Amino acid sequence: MNKFFQLILISMFWSCGPGSGNSTYNALSTTDKAKFDKYMILGKDVYNTNCKNCHQPNGLGLRGIIPPLSGSDHLQNFQKDLPCLLLYGSKDSIMVNGVLYPPQMPEHKISNLELAEVITFINNSWGNELGFVGVKDVDALLNNCK
Repeated sequence: MNKFFQLILISMFWSCGPGSGNSTYNALSTTDKAKFDKYMILGKDVYNTNCKNCHQPNGLGLRGIIPPLSGSDHLQNFQKDLPCLLLYGSKDSIMVNGVLYPPQMPEHKISNLELAEVITFINNSWGNELGFVGVKDVDALLNNCK
């Protein structure tokens, strides 16, 4: 689906956008709701292209091999590390919801805008309500990569 068509869909489904049931979304201004909806739609495309094969369409990962994104304590507790993790990957094990997962997060060659979109999508899918992440947030967080 091309980006122009996605933007048309955003305008058509304004009142029932992707974030409409989310408490973070409900607290946003009308302008910010439109941006949130756009990031959710485009972030899903980024997720489907780069993340879905490992973390699965439902965000549950593969038990013992790939950590879940749905209900993940790591996702909730390490928001500031997400842009670096997604962009550069990791060769370290990761503890998620009390389970140690092997090191295998690959790097992803995506733009800062795509990082913001996919993080916003992950943060607000599968029952997660972790808020909106904008490009300026990603830009600032990428300055702190180790």
